[in-house]
This record gives sequence, structure tokens and C-alpha cells, in this order.
Amino acid sequence: MASFIIGASTTSFDAPKDCPGGTDVSAVDGKSIVAFVRTLGRQPDDLLRFFDRKDYYMLHGRDADSVAVSYFKSSTCVKFWRQGDEKHAYLTINKNMASEVIRCALLEQRRRIEVYRLEGKGWMLERKGSPGNLQAFEEECTVNGELGLDTSTVIVAVRLGRTAGSKGYAGNARLVGLCFIDCSGRMIRTSEFEDDEHLSTLESIVCQQGARECLLPAEGLSDPDRKQIDGIMDVCEVSVSTAPKGAFGSKHTDQDLRRLLGVEELHNRCFESSQQLAVSACGGLIKYLDMMTNDESHGQWLIEWVEPRQFMRLDAGALRALSVEPLPGEPDKNASLMGIFAHCKTIGGSRTLRKWFKQPLLSRHDINTRLDLTQAFCSSFELRSMLRDEVLPSMACDVDRLSRKLFAAKGTLQDVVMLYQFVGGLPRVLQVLQSAESVSSLSDEQAALLRSEFADPLTGVHNDFSNFIKLVEAAVDLDAIARHEYLIQPHFNQELREINETKDLLIEQINDHHLKMQEELGLEQSLKLEQSQHGYVFRVSRKDEKELRSVSGLTTLQTKKEGVLFRDRVLTRLAGEYKEAAAEYDAAQAALVSKVVTTAATFYSVIREAQEILSKLDILLCFAQVSVSAPEPYVRPTILPLDEPHSIELIGCRHPCVERMDGVSFIKNDVRLVSGSSVLEIVTGPNMGGKSTYIRSIGVNVLLAQVGCFVPCDEARISPSDAVLARVGAGDMQSRGVSTFMAEMLETSSILKNASPSSLVIIDELGRGTSTYDGYGLAHAICSHLATTLGCPALFATHFHELTALASSHPTIRNKHVSAHVSAGELTMLFQVQDGPSDQSFGIHVAEASNFPPSVIASAKRKLAELEEPISIRKSSKTSSRLQEANDGVGSECDKDSNIGEVSQLLACLSDFAKLPLDKMGESEAMQQINSIQARLRDNTNVCGTAVVAADTDSAN
Repeated sequence: MASFIIGASTTSFDAPKDCPGGTDVSAVDGKSIVAFVRTLGRQPDDLLRFFDRKDYYMLHGRDADSVAVSYFKSSTCVKFWRQGDEKHAYLTINKNMASEVIRCALLEQRRRIEVYRLEGKGWMLERKGSPGNLQAFEEECTVNGELGLDTSTVIVAVRLGRTAGSKGYAGNARLVGLCFIDCSGRMIRTSEFEDDEHLSTLESIVCQQGARECLLPAEGLSDPDRKQIDGIMDVCEVSVSTAPKGAFGSKHTDQDLRRLLGVEELHNRCFESSQQLAVSACGGLIKYLDMMTNDESHGQWLIEWVEPRQFMRLDAGALRALSVEPLPGEPDKNASLMGIFAHCKTIGGSRTLRKWFKQPLLSRHDINTRLDLTQAFCSSFELRSMLRDEVLPSMACDVDRLSRKLFAAKGTLQDVVMLYQFVGGLPRVLQVLQSAESVSSLSDEQAALLRSEFADPLTGVHNDFSNFIKLVEAAVDLDAIARHEYLIQPHFNQELREINETKDLLIEQINDHHLKMQEELGLEQSLKLEQSQHGYVFRVSRKDEKELRSVSGLTTLQTKKEGVLFRDRVLTRLAGEYKEAAAEYDAAQAALVSKVVTTAATFYSVIREAQEILSKLDILLCFAQVSVSAPEPYVRPTILPLDEPHSIELIGCRHPCVERMDGVSFIKNDVRLVSGSSVLEIVTGPNMGGKSTYIRSIGVNVLLAQVGCFVPCDEARISPSDAVLARVGAGDMQSRGVSTFMAEMLETSSILKNASPSSLVIIDELGRGTSTYDGYGLAHAICSHLATTLGCPALFATHFHELTALASSHPTIRNKHVSAHVSAGELTMLFQVQDGPSDQSFGIHVAEASNFPPSVIASAKRKLAELEEPISIRKSSKTSSRLQEANDGVGSECDKDSNIGEVSQLLACLSDFAKLPLDKMGESEAMQQINSIQARLRDNTNVCGTAVVAADTDSAN
């Protein structure tokens, strides 16, 4: 059987010396598994199958090979059994190790998992999970009892259609129907919208909602559509699964949703659509997740409509360009916004912060409300520190996970107690918030805002928890919590009272024996009595352990950093009797515990409301803390009204990630992009001079402002942007068979189609993947289109210095350059952005700094001198005048009519390029079309090019 190796994992496990595959599987057992696997048909490449053998798991065939090599980095763990001439591989691993493998496969590798158990003589599917459906494997996916902050449980189903004949739509454009389901939050979100050929809105909304998995119908999608969706999900790091097309029928979806929502009638925009693509997608997910089989969750779900333009548009490229999330394996926490703002005190706050960064606000009112709250917390150190350092840390339990366990009927009395302790912290939060009215550093308006946003809602929530508090205090033995026991009060029935009396007597005897042993061993202060995984034990420090060596009858149980755990014969007997009594008590109280847990689960909506309020409070406190503790404090941005020209004006702008790097003294820069006057900046300058940092820092500042945070500037005036569209980096898409240049063209085409006058466009080094003239022609046309046709704020970093001539013919284009100084052949980067174009790229100086061989540097300088000679001649004042005349159509062979015609043809070429359905073309066909347009561009420049050459020749003569 062929070996299948999964992709590289950031998690690896050292194979133990005795190898995880130490348990042998008999030929009879192996034959039963092989026979069963053959009945399942072809195994998908992304699926791992585990067979539960009670004490361990077994993997068979290619799964054994892939887990052994990819996780344990050794194939020696794999064993074999033979069936005739066939040789079958298998791997056995213990349950703890399997949990790590399952967690890594689901969260890092984006793989699916199936677990089978033996039922009688046949194998039955016990559990299954996928990256967007972790319910069955929540225990395996937790770390220290909590789900990771980056563990999203959102899955999306996609249906495609056409607007032709659809009510409310015109033309024959693409129509997309979506359904997002978050099983952990019991939330269903639906959306239906018209999209372009690139499905760019689909990509943006998938990023916004944080989906981990995408469900598609196995039949009915054309090959180009399937390939395009696969490519989008690959860029967004979302795994793709399929279900039979029949599962997406909407016939019973209305009935299923009424049961899930607990309502008689459905009121949602997705049901008003003529095609009901979103309803179809919802039906597919309900069946894929087996939601109707879980009766406990019925009536607990919510549904809402997602408007594609509800938040700022951010696609996968923009999220990477703005460093929102850390790159895989990135060790520096300050390399991303999520790393810089990783100061939330609650699990819910940390999770919600990730959502806020992907869903920046558009409403000026909503943005200013968040900014007002951030400013209030910045103004009062006392209020901020009390909430962050004293109050919220005591409420840091994962309330989301607790509520899910309660509603899944998997909760325990310990979970109820943890929720009770969480609720018990609310009065302290209210006390601190209500004291804000007496804080001198806060204005009356700020105090009133804190009261309306937090104190009043939390007061209502705490009142709603009053019956829950009464339930716990009446039913739970709160005194036993100190002994790490979670018990029902013994007064509920006679059996519990009798067992409890026995336990109390045993505890008294254990305490008396502890005092006796302290006296006998002469360790009155250092001999401790505590409960551990072994039950009641004695503990002494490792220093005092030598006093025990001469004492007989002692049994050492464990040696650890804190000390040595041991028992004598008497404590062994008493601890055993206590353990038996505790087990009897647990059995006797089981029915009562079930009732308490079921009752606690009815407070789900109140738990959710409390979590939302505290998460918002936690995030805004985090914003304030980061703003005041930055290397240079952040400032509050002024959010401009919609009736003013769209503007981005940043004075002393900094990049929040770069300024935190060790040894960096950040050079601040200014930017002014105003609709109608200066909309496009062409940024030139040397490599490593700071061009990319400059243009990205502007996008990051706009993003921070629109999530409601202060910004790293001296002063900021920002109009809300409906999108940040970024084309940075020069990576190819090998998985999609797309070259570097083709990737640039696809992304740039999407930008041109989706940018509006209120969008911020960031383009870095476009046109490097083709010839100089082709790349320059495309860059020239794109800059012109951005400045004239779209008129949106844009930043264009380039080494095509010829583009700087656009500023003379387009009044809304500005030239900027990052400065550098050359002295004695050495290049010093100044990182200061100044007006005007750069006079050179300093590429050879950068190569020298990289220790290129001297012979290569010398050869490069000679060639550069040859190429620059005609340029230096053209720099004479006489030639500059003639070139200006040629550009203006005065005194040259290119008259004004031909110049205007050339610009028209240039824009026509750009329009033709924007209309190309690149996503549906093969690379060869696409390159043929692009080459054709480039040829037209070159032909359009021949006439004026002749005039320029004539001017150069005349100047040289």
C-alpha cells in the first residue's frame, strides 16, 4: 500500500524509546479491520481513521505511515502483519498520545478525523470531526482545560447561482449563497449577494467570519467553479469538504430551523430570496453536522443575516499585508497585531479581539463610541489597573466552554461551581465600574458612558443570575470545594447523610493521624497533608526527605519539584476507605447532580450576554493599556464625517510592529491622501529603505482606528474606509498552478474591480514577474486608472522610476521617496519619506552590503554605467525641456490630438485587462491575452517614443 505523508506540521513528537507502536495486533483483529475498511470505499486524502481498542488506538495502512513519519519522525514505529502475499502496516498509540495527534491534525493540518469502535463483531463509527466541527473532539483540542484562542469552530457552506431571473437582481452576474454555523456559540449566519468573477466578496466574508472549513456539494459545481473556490479557501487557509448534492435541499430546512431556533415562524432575509441559496446552504450544513440528533440544543440557537458590506472589507492578502495574525512559526509576538494586543485578561476577550480585527467598523458613530470608551480607560490609571489587575483575572475561566458542556449534557458539578464563581465576581466588577463616577480624571460624559455601556447591562445580568445563585447555594456543598470535592448537600436524603457522616469521621481520623506523624517525625512545620491524584498523602520538601530514610513502613508515591509524596500504613488504609466512601457518595448523588446541571443549562442566554459584555470591556481595557504603554503613546484619531472629502491624514505615522523591534529607533513620517487633490502616492527609493513599512503602516493605522483603538501617530484625521485592498509580496500559488506574475495579475484585477472612492489601495512592487517594459506598461496604466477613474486613496511602491513622470500629467498624483545617503561608497538608509522622486534605486549598494563578490559588483557597475549613459544625457536642462514639450504635445511630432488619443488607447487597454476572466483561463491562454494587450501598449508608445529618441539624439549631438 502506498504511503501517504501529510504536510509539514509545526508540532512534532519524539518517539519514545520503546516506540509508540509497542502493542501487537493479532492477525484476526487485523483481518477484521482490513475487511471493514474495504467496505468504506476510497479514503479521502485529508481523512485519518482511528480504531479504538479500549486501551489504545490503532491506525491502519497509509494512516499508520503518515502519522509515524509526520508526527513521530520515524517509521520504526510501524509494524506489519501478513495476509497471504499482502503486507499490512499498522501503528498503535496510547490514548494520551492520540489526543495530541488528533489535536494537531484538526487544528494545524486541517484534516478530518473518524474514530471507530468495535460493537459486537463489527466496527461502528463512534465520532467524527473536522476543522470546523470540533464538538466530538473538544477534549482532545483543549490545552490545560481550555480551547486555544485561535480555535475557531465556524464552518461555511457555499452555493453558487446566477442573478438572471432572480427577484431583486439584474443581469446575469454570479450569485452566492452562504451559511455560517458556529457550534460553540449556537449561532447561524446566512447571506446572499451578487459577486464578481473573482468571487472577491466571498473571500472577504469568509475571512471576516473566521471560517475553518468549507462545505461544498459533491456534484453540480463546474470544474472552473470548484477550482476557483478551492483556490480561495486555500488562500484563506480553510479546508474543503463535500456532501451529496441532495443534502443541500431546502425542503425540510424551514422545519429544522424552527426546531433549532424554538420559534413558530421564521423571519430572516434568507427566506425572502427567490433562489434561497442561503437556505440550501443552511440545509446542507444541518445535515453535515447532524444537528437534529442533538435534542439538548434545540431552542437554543440564534440566526442572523450577514450583510457583506457590514464591516470593512479585508481579504486574505490584506490581513497578511497588515500583519493582523502571526505567521506560522513566528517567534516574535510583536510581529503581528494579535501579538501586540495579546493582553486580554479573559479567554472570551482574546477570542473576540481576533474577530474585531477581522471586522473593522464602518459607522462613524460606532467607531467614536469605542474610541470614547478607550479614551476613558486611558484617562484613569486607577480604574484601568483595578479592572485589569484585580477584577478580570479572577473571572478568566472559559465560560464559553463551560456553557457548551452544560448544554451538551456533558457538564459536571465542578462546571456548575466554576460558573458560580464566575457569577460571584460580577458584584466586584460593578463596584469598580460604579466608582468611576467619583474618579476625578473622568468627565461626567465618560462616567455616564461607562455606566450605560457596562454597569447598567451587568446589573441586569447579575439580577438574572439570582435564581442560579440560589440554586447553587442550596444544592452544592460549598465547604467541600476547599478539599477539591464537588458534592451535593447531604441533607437531600438519608443515604447521603449517612455516607457524609462516614466521610467526616474518616477526615477527622486522617487529620489526627497527621498531627501524630508530625510529632513522631519531628517535622511539625514541614510535614504537610494534602490531596493528590493518589488521594490523601503526606508531603515533605526534598530537603527533609532524608529524615524519612530511617523510618520503616513508609511508601514513597512520587518525587517532584515541590517535594516528596508518601504514605504510611495507617494513612494508606484511611485514604482507601475515604476513597470508597467518596465513590459511594458520587453514585448516590448522580441523579441530583444531573438535575442541577440541567437547571444550570437553562441560563445559557444570560451566560452569553455576560460573556459578551465582559469581553468588550476586556478588549477596550487592552486597547487603552497598549496605547499608553507603547514606546511612544498612541493618540486618538479624529474620524471625519461622510459629508467631508474622503481623507487619510497622518502626522508622525509609525508602524506598531516595527517600532517594537529590538534596537529600532523608528523614523516617523507623514501622509496626506485627500479625495480630489492628492489620492495616489508613488513611492520610490532603495531596497530596504522603508517603502513597504511606510505604505503598510498607513493601512495598519486605518485598521486600528476603525476597530476603535488609538493609533501610533502624533495626529490622525481619518475618513472610514470601506475596504483595504492590498497587493504585496511576490509569492506564487503552486497549489493552484499559478505563477508569480499571474498571481499579481489576479490580485490586481480584483483590486481594480472592487475598489471604490472610499477604499484604501496598497500596492507594493507590481510588475516584477515579467519584462521591464511590460511591467512598466501595466504599472503605468494601473496608476492612471487608480488616480483618474477610481480616485481612491492609494499607495504604490515601485522601482519603476519612470512612473514618477505621471505626477506632471495627473494633478492628484504625488511623488514620494525614502531617503538614503551615500558616502565613500557606503549606503546609509535614512528611512525618511520626502517629497519628490528618488534619483536612483541603490540596488548595487544593497548588493555590496550583502557581501557580493567584488568581481560581480564591478561588472554590475560597468553595465549600469552603460545603461545610464543615455539617461544622463537626457537629464540636461535642454533635453528636459524638450521632453516636457513632447509630453505636452508642443514643439514635437506628437501633437495634442495624438497624445490624447494615446491616453484613450491606454485606458482602453486597461479596461480590456480588467474584463479578462483570468480565474477561468489557463495560464497559457491568460498570458496570450495579456501579451496581446501589452503589444498594443507598446504600439501606442511608438510615436511619442520616436519623438523622445529624436530629442535625446539632438541633445547628444
